[in-house]
Amino acid sequence: MLEFYFSYCGVLKRLRSGALGGEMDRLAKLFFTLGYRRATAKIYLSRIARFSQFAATRCDPMPIHQDVVDSYLCTFTTDSPRIGAVSALGHALRVAPERFIASVPSVDADPDAPLLASFSDHLGRVRGLEPKTREGVLLGGRRFLDWFRHHHPGQDLEALAAEHVLAAVEHRLSLSATSGTPHGSDFSHPNISSVFVLGWPP
Repeated sequence: MLEFYFSYCGVLKRLRSGALGGEMDRLAKLFFTLGYRRATAKIYLSRIARFSQFAATRCDPMPIHQDVVDSYLCTFTTDSPRIGAVSALGHALRVAPERFIASVPSVDADPDAPLLASFSDHLGRVRGLEPKTREGVLLGGRRFLDWFRHHHPGQDLEALAAEHVLAAVEHRLSLSATSGTPHGSDFSHPNISSVFVLGWPP
C-alpha cells in the first residue's frame, strides 16, 4: 500500500525498516481508507517513519516502551512539530497497539488536547491573556474544531484555510439568528479568527 504514496525504492525500503517498519503498509491503508489527501498521508507516514528509525536504535524488535516515546518527543524544541508527532503516533497506536508497551500521549481520549494546550500557552505567553479570558477563547477554539471534524471528516487540520473559518462563523451566526443567543461570538473573537487562519506564533 505504501506504493500508492511513494515510488522510490530507497524511500520504500527506509519506510519499511525501523521499529514500526512492518506496520507501515497497514498505516498507509488506514490513511487511504479514511480518505486522507495524498499529501497529508505522506506527511503522517514520514513522521511515523522518523519515529520508527529513532525507536529501532533503542528497543530492537521488542515492543516500544513509553520511555522511548517520551525521549523522542523531547527531541522537539517547539510545540508545532511535537504536536504533529503526537498525532502521527496516535495513528500508529490505533493500528498496532501490540507494538507499544504503554500508550503514547492520550490523543484518543482527546485528539485536540495537544493543539489546544499549545494554543493556550500561546495566548498567555505571547498574547498576554489572563486565564479566564483564555478559557473563553479556548472554548470557541474547541467548538470550531468540533465543527471542522463534523463538516470535514477525515480531513487533516493542515488543510485548514480561511474559508473554513468563515464558514464556521456563518454557521454559528445562523444558530444565533434562530436561537437568539450570541453563538457567533465564539468564532468571531479576533484571537480565534486570526490565530486559526494565520497560525501561531504570529
